[in-house]
Amino acid sequence: MSAPLSDSMLSLSGIAFSLPSRTVDATAWASRCGLPEARASALLRNGVQQFHDAAAQSPVTFACEAVAALLEDTGATPASIDALVYTHTIQSSVLAPPAGTAAFIQSRMGLNRALAFSVMQQNCVSPMATIRMLRVLTVAGLPIQRAIVVCADVMGSGCDHLRAIQDLALHSDGACAILLERGTGRNCIVGLHLYTDGRYFRGTDDDLQPVSDDRYYWSAFTTMRAALGQAGITANELVHVLPHHVNLPGWSRLVTMLSVPQEHLFTANFGRLGHVFGADPFINLHTAPHGQPGSCSLLFSSGLAGCFGAMVIRH
Repeated sequence: MSAPLSDSMLSLSGIAFSLPSRTVDATAWASRCGLPEARASALLRNGVQQFHDAAAQSPVTFACEAVAALLEDTGATPASIDALVYTHTIQSSVLAPPAGTAAFIQSRMGLNRALAFSVMQQNCVSPMATIRMLRVLTVAGLPIQRAIVVCADVMGSGCDHLRAIQDLALHSDGACAILLERGTGRNCIVGLHLYTDGRYFRGTDDDLQPVSDDRYYWSAFTTMRAALGQAGITANELVHVLPHHVNLPGWSRLVTMLSVPQEHLFTANFGRLGHVFGADPFINLHTAPHGQPGSCSLLFSSGLAGCFGAMVIRH
């Protein structure tokens, strides 16, 4: 028998993240990649200031640090975790087969009871896709009371020139861990919608990135509007829009399309952290001012290859 919706509803009960201590600014990045100063100037004009650089450190290191911080911050015990899902954007962010990254984190953190697996191919939207999967499993009656979703990505040595998304973002290394709990009532997920634009089934390259054309804005807008519709609220009821750290000028356009006041767009982390792949909206939720009980915030991310995800939580 399926669980009643009120009992199976998931909440974001805790968030922790781990970032490399080393930061590199846009000007230094352009210089070490042999790019003209004008490239750095273009990034700065778009709100891109710096990124966190892991150098030779492994993404699994940051994933374990984020999970450890999450368990400490929330007081959750390893034995209480029913599921652990590892997500990532780039293929180099997993251990080479036959090793298993999810299994390694599970063993390292003592999550011996947890069902452990990985999710990718939704790129920076993979954490939201994972949360949707866990949500479906709880509705179907799987006995998941507590789950951890951890996303981690590191560009790796020799890939510095790949950090840039046009002049709209610089990828930042790091990890974020999210504790999902069933039926707690705080930061409850009341809307979650995913969309994939089929134009990008062949992938993307420097000449084809879904970041700036009119169809991109429409896809982002309709994805957010669908999540708001599931939540039964209108955009002007939101206390925060929590973005991914790509295309700051475009975000001004999107909140205008949503009829949300510009001051409700949370941008404090945009230039300071860089684009931490799938972690951005969750880090923003963790660091933004807390909404009043009953108020709602919207989290959004999109990824290369035309992936879009929007989530509404009720504080």
